[in-house]
Amino acid sequence: MTDINPISEQHQVVVCDPIDFTFTTPELILNIIRPLIDANSLPALLSLSTISTNFLQLIRTSETFWKELCHQRWKEKWGFHRRWEEALKHYDVFNECQEARDSRVTFWRQRYFEQEQDATRQSISPRELNLLTFDFRFWIGQPTVVDERIVVKSGLLQSASKDIRFLNNEEEHQVVEEGNEDWFSYRGALTGHPCREPGIEWFMNESSIIQWGFRPNLWPKGEIRRTELWGWEIRNPNVVMRAIDPLPSSDDDDDATEEGNDLNDNSDNKLWKDLIDSLENVPMRNAPEVNGYPVTAELPRSFFDFVHT
Repeated sequence: MTDINPISEQHQVVVCDPIDFTFTTPELILNIIRPLIDANSLPALLSLSTISTNFLQLIRTSETFWKELCHQRWKEKWGFHRRWEEALKHYDVFNECQEARDSRVTFWRQRYFEQEQDATRQSISPRELNLLTFDFRFWIGQPTVVDERIVVKSGLLQSASKDIRFLNNEEEHQVVEEGNEDWFSYRGALTGHPCREPGIEWFMNESSIIQWGFRPNLWPKGEIRRTELWGWEIRNPNVVMRAIDPLPSSDDDDDATEEGNDLNDNSDNKLWKDLIDSLENVPMRNAPEVNGYPVTAELPRSFFDFVHT
């Protein structure tokens, strides 16, 4: 995106007093600053003291500007469709409320910062977890021969299941009774696992540490975390799962559907790109040499950061 500083210098030189008369509508402001909309430049944009007070006030309070900024910021993020649909519905409710309209609250500005704050949340509620469907992939894939060397291909290159669900055993969320000595607070049934065996359970505590398998012999504990694209990821030393981006709930909003088409068409690439792009060939521990060469495995750098913590 264009840097904000050169543009601000242009405003200082080209536009002086007439700015108060020229920039009088949110629509016109939007046309001027559209090329500058970059979330990373937002603090600088809001602190340009050299531009007229009227201009800054319009930017701070313009629903049109903040709606466009939300759209630009969210459209490449996980959950764009549902986030946009929900915001549009809430905006309609906001406009129907006279008290809200009189409060001088800029709905889209407030929504922008609410979503930025939520993107930093690392814990997930059981109800939210139940609604998600995950793509399940192993860290380690199948071995192959490359130039007389044995290379274990990354399991991230192929999905083992795209139908992982963390469900409840009962209609309501099953919460473990107080006083229970187990480490977990919630439990339920896991479906869609590649082993295809029934009876797999999941267990999670308040810190979003999660484990699954057949009691009492569960697979290693994992952690739930946010990705840079605001999605949800579950990883343990064996596997990594990422929540699949939900599709639009309806076709009512053509704008949201059109903007999100590229994201859906390339969902796999988008969902796993950061891990696949960081794959490295590393020697496997305790593996014998083959033809005088160590056996290596394709693993992303973040895998080592995870297993060493």
